[in-house]
This record gives sequence, C-alpha cells and structure tokens, in this order.
Amino acid sequence: MERASVTRLYKDSSSQKTIMLLETKANGERFKVTLPSQKAGILALEGHGLNDRCPLYRVLSECVRELGGAFGSVVVRLDEVEGVSGRIAVSRGEQIVSWINGDVVELVAFALHVQLPIYVSKEYPSDRDDETALAESMSLPSVFEEALSDILDSGPGASPPFAD
Repeated sequence: MERASVTRLYKDSSSQKTIMLLETKANGERFKVTLPSQKAGILALEGHGLNDRCPLYRVLSECVRELGGAFGSVVVRLDEVEGVSGRIAVSRGEQIVSWINGDVVELVAFALHVQLPIYVSKEYPSDRDDETALAESMSLPSVFEEALSDILDSGPGASPPFAD
C-alpha cells in the first residue's frame, strides 16, 4: 500500500471516458482509474473548492468526532478481477476501529476536501490488522456505519442530506 495523490482528471479523447490519474508519492508510479462520467464532476468541483457536498462532509466529520473517533485515510484498491473499490478508515486514537466501504469518487473527493491521506493498494489491509485488541463495544454503532455507507454510495444528482 502506497501513499498517493490525484494528479490529473481528464477525458480520454480516444475512449471518451473520464480518467483519474493517481500517482504514488514514493516512486511516482501512476495508476489510471476510469470514472463514471456523470460522477467525475464531483472531483472536478472539489479541485476548485466548489463541491456542493461540503456541508455533508462537515456533518460527517462532526458526527465521527462526537462519537470519539476520526476519519483516518482513504484506500483505493485496484484489482484486475474485482475492479476499483474504496474504503475509509475510522479510528480512535491510534487504533482503526472500522473500515467503511464507499464509492471511490465520493471517498476521494471527501479525502481531498478534509485533507485525508489517500493510499493505493493492490489489496485491502485486513479488517482485523489494526483492531484485534479492541473490544467490540469500541466500534461505531452499525446504524452510523450503514447511514454513512448509504450517503457515500448515493447516486449522481442525489441531493446530500443535511444540506442547507
């Protein structure tokens, strides 16, 4: 797993598909991620500070903080068989208490907005790697995880809940 940044968002002239270019910080390796065209605008707007989901991001961060946790990092997984997927870590102190799956575009936009680290991986870290020592009572309420997953998986054009 390597730290990465979004270096470019463009429309491929030959395929007419929208491409997000992720570049690793350590060795400069580049990964092209094909995005649904209707969702690419979310990242483009975030790059200009105009993302209409900013109020939602603030609410999500405040909710996690009130629960005594924090968002950790976003992992974009690249798999030749399963395709591209994403997850976000929720932690308490130095311990990861939960991984929440979500839409890659939404997770990357969220990471860019709240300045979370983005990692590229060929496989996910185990859900239990960093949380084995934690009691089950320490995890986030499942209702919150389900609501967050629903929000991050919301379709294009869906108005974000809690928006002013």
